[in-house]
Amino acid sequence: MIAAHKQELYRILIVDEDAAMREMMAGLLRAPNRSVEVRDGPRAALEFIQHNSIDVAFVDAALTGASAQHLADTIKKRCPHAHVVLCAGRLSQPWDGAGRSRKGGRSTREPSNFGEALQLADTCTTD
Repeated sequence: MIAAHKQELYRILIVDEDAAMREMMAGLLRAPNRSVEVRDGPRAALEFIQHNSIDVAFVDAALTGASAQHLADTIKKRCPHAHVVLCAGRLSQPWDGAGRSRKGGRSTREPSNFGEALQLADTCTTD
């Protein structure tokens, strides 16, 4: 029964060089029906998806050393059903209703805050 439960998990990958941002997103997105993986850069993310399938990826648009767009394209090639969302923003920015971090996405939905990112993750589980 435990193995069957693990197969039903919805897999989320978060790729961000900022450890605080990774952990904040992971904490918000963790749920009994989700498996949340975090990676600190493109290389680690690519190593992960070589052996694992994902359903949604949140990728920091400001990754250094590699294009976030290239990583998003590679994720889509390896996991064609996955939703990939390119995110921009820093925790060092003031966080209030007027000062939301801007987010952009490759999916049809563009989250503008963490609540909408959570809603996107929930919506994708039913697609």
